[in-house]
Amino acid sequence: MDKIRLLPQEIVNKIAAGEVVERPASVVKELVENSIDAGMNAGSTYINIEIEDAGKKLIRISDNGCGMSKNDALLALERHATSKISNFNDLAKLQTLGFRGEALPSIAGVSKFKLTTKEKESLTGLELVIEGGKVISSKECGRNDGTTIEVTDLFFNIPARKKFMKSSSVEQAHIVRTLEEIALAHPNIGFSVKIDSKLLFVTPPSNKIENRISDILGNKFFSGLINREDDYKYIKINAFISNIDSSYSNKNTQYFFVNKRTVANKLLSQALYSAFKDSLPVGRHPMAIIMIEVNPEYVDVNVHPAKMLVKFSDEHEIFEAVNQTVRKALTSQASPSLSVKEIKTVTPEKSMFNIENSQQTILSHTYQAQNNQSKVSDNQTLYNPAEQKTTLFNEFHILGQLHDTYALIETSQGLVIMDQHAANERVLYERFLKQNSDTSFVPSQKLLIPFTLELMPHEISILKNFIEEINKLGFEISEFGKNTLIFKSIPALFGEISQLKDFLKDFINLLLDDYSDKNLLTLKPLEKIIRASCRAAVKAREKISFQETEKIILELKNCAQPLCCPHGRPTMINITVPELEKKFRRL
Repeated sequence: MDKIRLLPQEIVNKIAAGEVVERPASVVKELVENSIDAGMNAGSTYINIEIEDAGKKLIRISDNGCGMSKNDALLALERHATSKISNFNDLAKLQTLGFRGEALPSIAGVSKFKLTTKEKESLTGLELVIEGGKVISSKECGRNDGTTIEVTDLFFNIPARKKFMKSSSVEQAHIVRTLEEIALAHPNIGFSVKIDSKLLFVTPPSNKIENRISDILGNKFFSGLINREDDYKYIKINAFISNIDSSYSNKNTQYFFVNKRTVANKLLSQALYSAFKDSLPVGRHPMAIIMIEVNPEYVDVNVHPAKMLVKFSDEHEIFEAVNQTVRKALTSQASPSLSVKEIKTVTPEKSMFNIENSQQTILSHTYQAQNNQSKVSDNQTLYNPAEQKTTLFNEFHILGQLHDTYALIETSQGLVIMDQHAANERVLYERFLKQNSDTSFVPSQKLLIPFTLELMPHEISILKNFIEEINKLGFEISEFGKNTLIFKSIPALFGEISQLKDFLKDFINLLLDDYSDKNLLTLKPLEKIIRASCRAAVKAREKISFQETEKIILELKNCAQPLCCPHGRPTMINITVPELEKKFRRL
C-alpha cells in the first residue's frame, strides 16, 4: 500500500506560515517592510502603525506608497508571488527588504485579514477580506493612494501557536523593539506608532540618521554615542557606539543593520566585542548601532524566511572592517598621549591578591559562630544547590581578594573561594523575599533630589505595566514624560542610585524571556522583580573592603540556601585540607 501522499494546500500554507509568522512582532515586521518596499517605487514618506492588545486584537499598517491593482493584490496573496525579483540572479543585486513572496499569504493564512489599496492611476480602491487564506469578499472602495492592511484574531485557526504566545506586555515589547529597528534603519521615512490608541512615537522623515536616533531612542542615549564612518573596498560602515565609560548589563542596546536590514549575526557581535575587549568591564556590554552597506553580491540574505540571518562571502573582511571602525571610534575619545589599551593597563604595584594592606591581614580576626551544625563532607568541592546550610563559616579567617572577584577564606576544613557577586546576590535576594513576606511595607529611603531615568521605547512599553509591582518593593516610581521614569524613593538596601539602571535593565530582560535561566519563565512578576533586584549586588572585578567581605559572609551564613545564588550558580567552592595535601603529595 502506498504511504506517501501530498499534503493539502491548506496544511502546507499553515506549516510554511510558522516559519514567517512566529509572533505578532513578525507580522508587524513583514507588513512594515512591504510598505517600505512600496515606498521605493512611489516615494512613500509616511507609514502609520496601530496596535491593539499587543497585536492579538489588531495590527493595522497604512502607507502612502504605490498601491496595487486588483490583479496584483489578488496575486500578492498567492505563495511565492512577488514584484521584487524575476530570476535567481536578481538576488545578487537585491535592493528591497522582501523578495520571497511569502509574507502576505503566510499572514493571511493564520488570521482574519483585510487589505485596502489604491494605485495613483485608479479612480477607486479595492478592499479584500480574507479569513484563514480564503477570500471572503472583494469590492471597490474609496481611499487615498497607498495600502492599508488590518490583521485581527491572529492564529485563530492555529490554537497551538496562539497558546504559546507570551503575555501581552512581552509581545508588545517585541513589537516596539521591531519598530525601533525599522525606524532607525530608514530615517528617510516618517513613522507614527500608536499602541492601544496611545501615541508611542512620531518621527518625521529625515536625511540624517543622527536625528532619527535622537527621535527614537532619546537625546540622552544619543549624547552618549561616538560616531565613526569608514569605507573598506566594497564595505561602508557607519557606527555609533558608547564611550569607554558607558556600559550596560545586557545587549538590549545593540542594533546591527546590513543594507538597511535588521540582522542577527554572531560575526558582527564578535567584531564589536573584540574591539571593546581592552576597555569593557567583565559582565558588561557596549551600546552600539552598527550600519553596514555592502555590495549585494557579497552578502546572502536568503538564509531563512524571516530574513534576519545573513551570510557574507568574506567573513574575515567584514569582521575586520567592523572591528577597525569601532576601535578607531574608541581611540578617538582617548587622550592623545594614550591608546585605549594603555588606559586600561594595570599598574605593576598591584598585587594579584588585592589585600588592602598586609597589616589588615595580620590583624584580621577568626570569627566564631554560635550555632553548631553537621560537618560538610571533606571530599565535597562544588556545592549542590539543593543543600540548605553550611558549617564552613563556624570559624573563618579572611585572607584576601583574588582578581577583585573572589574572596579567599581560611576555614577549619581548608580554603573557601567565595564568588563575592553570587554570594551578595543570594543575600539580597533572601532579604527582599523576607521583607515581602513579613510585611507589605518595605523600608525605603526618600531621595532629596528625584532621579530620572530615560529608557528605550521597547523597555518603557513593558516596564510601565509593572510599576505597581515594583513599588511594592520600596520604590516610588512613576512615568515622567517621553520614555522616562522618575524615582522619588528607593529600597533602603540599595547602596547607590547607579545600581537602579542595571536593576531595571535586568528586570526588563527577565520579562522579555531572554534570560538564560529558563526556570524564570514560570515565575510571578514580583519574584522576577526580586531576582532582578538582587543583581544590584557587588559586581565581579569590584574591589571591596575586608569589612564588606565579612558582612557578606555573615549574612550568607544565615541564608536559607547559602550555597548557590538565585540563578543556581555556586556561591563558593571548598578546597579541603586533605585535597591540598593530596595535591602536594603529602599523603
